Amino acid sequence: MTGSLYVLGDILLEESLIKEFSGILYPEDKEASDYKYIYFILPEGYTSIEIEYDFDKEQGCIIDIGIFDPKNTFRGWSGSSKTKIYIGNMSATPGYISGEMPSGTWSIVLGLAKVVKFGCRYRVIVKMFKYVDMASNNKECTCVEKIKHRMNGGWIKGDLHTHTIHSDGKDDICNLILKAARLGLDYIAVTDHNTVSQITEIKTIKCSEILVIPGIEISTYYGHINTWGMKWFDFRRRDLDDFKKLIDEIHRENLLVSLNHPYNFDMNCIGCDFKYKGLRGFDSIEIWNGPTPVAWNAHAVNWWHNLLVEGLTIPVVGGSDYHGGSDIELATPTTWIYVNAITMENILNGIKRGRAFVSKTPSGPKIDMTIYNGNKWYSIGDRIDSLNKDLKVLIDVEVDKNTIDRYVDEIILRVITAKGVIKIYNIRRRLSKFMDTITVDGDTKFIRVEIGRYRDLYSLKPSEIIEFLTLSNPIYIP
Repeated sequence: MTGSLYVLGDILLEESLIKEFSGILYPEDKEASDYKYIYFILPEGYTSIEIEYDFDKEQGCIIDIGIFDPKNTFRGWSGSSKTKIYIGNMSATPGYISGEMPSGTWSIVLGLAKVVKFGCRYRVIVKMFKYVDMASNNKECTCVEKIKHRMNGGWIKGDLHTHTIHSDGKDDICNLILKAARLGLDYIAVTDHNTVSQITEIKTIKCSEILVIPGIEISTYYGHINTWGMKWFDFRRRDLDDFKKLIDEIHRENLLVSLNHPYNFDMNCIGCDFKYKGLRGFDSIEIWNGPTPVAWNAHAVNWWHNLLVEGLTIPVVGGSDYHGGSDIELATPTTWIYVNAITMENILNGIKRGRAFVSKTPSGPKIDMTIYNGNKWYSIGDRIDSLNKDLKVLIDVEVDKNTIDRYVDEIILRVITAKGVIKIYNIRRRLSKFMDTITVDGDTKFIRVEIGRYRDLYSLKPSEIIEFLTLSNPIYIP
């Protein structure tokens, strides 16, 4: 079908070509492959496309969408959050990448996120246009508020897991950054699902008040993985070998592999619960995810603790998984990382070394732990190189006034090793300092600390956790 004129917003398009595709997807299609491909040919001289699609949402179906061009270049992904997509040589819907529009066969990818028993009907309409060139819709973001930014090192705070309109978030990147700066964050990572269009926009940002880290949440139907950097990775993974290859691919780029919310029992959150928990090679685990209930996060903490007991040294982080709106607050939780200077390289190195702790909010509670072994001292993330039987442990805690007032005598500091909870302390003041001598041996393996509220103060069972307030990475014992 062709037409002579078509109006898109305030742009007059000279010629349009329309293709329509429809069908029904069944569970056996999902069993065969997680993706269905629809192909269309963009003729020579056509410079933009618009895709509209719909499916049986009311029947419980979830069909995602993305697209590759004739050069097999990834041009974007929006999950099921957008029903209309535009891609042109100068502009594109957030989540999609503008640029050269090569003629030839384009591939629409339908992601079979959830296919119900009686099938899912879908309909895709592709409109192709010729038109006079248009201006880019990319906007520069400049922080105009004079917010003091700590440029030196020490414990810095931020959020490692957020989403914008480039995937299924509600805020544009500029608004997200301004919110983060107002919270006093030192850094913010933008990790939209499966796409990298956010990275192009991040490159235009002029904001000295906060470090903006580009990233991607590689969202498969069998688990979600964060990686921070400027590189796109194919999210079409299914079996264990696929995930092993993904880890190798990320490491070849000298980037980190961070497993997101590994325990998620929400059947409507497709792929949120990580299927291959026997897989190794992660550089960090997000054991505290903002919208995930305490009980599920407690399962993640318990799983991580058991990995430490096995002798693995996998650091942990937290992330708000902020999408905008009122569902979850930005930087809830907050990840604190110890760095010499605020750079992306230092932050990623701090994560990898385990020089981090996670607090409920940007105001804390803050924690620091130092272990004295003879004339040497060690901090969170360090590995003690030789062992004395008795170690002096110093723990500094700072709790904001609202938390102290709210919980009064309920806040407990726990010191934990491979042998379980070995010390507990009541926190009754905003500033507290605890020093003790701990007798250790080769079975101790590590010392980590938690602040929280517990039903059983000495139990690590998820069912005994009322609330986490702070979680630290360990200091490792040889």
